[in-house]
Amino acid sequence: LDALVTAAAKLPRIAIEAPADSTVIGRNTVSQMHIGIYWGYVAMIEGLVARLKQEIGRPVKVIATGGLAILFEQRTPVFDVVEADLTLRGLAMLWARTHIAAKA
Repeated sequence: LDALVTAAAKLPRIAIEAPADSTVIGRNTVSQMHIGIYWGYVAMIEGLVARLKQEIGRPVKVIATGGLAILFEQRTPVFDVVEADLTLRGLAMLWARTHIAAKA
């Protein structure tokens, strides 16, 4: 997205957000940028998850993490669980264990 905006001076900087509907045909440049970025990420996520599952060769649980996970959960069924704050929760657990062990 940064490269797109940097390379084309007239294109606006946009946020990654879910389009209002599920169409992939925009009616203007800005709506098509939103559509392309959003659905491009969805396609990338679905493709990567499919390849991972194929390579692993057995059923696996797919956990989406990070702040944008909730955004993509709306339009793809590939996630079994969404934990947007998984990393922060893990760091908090690590901190608690470290400080409890240090006091003991």
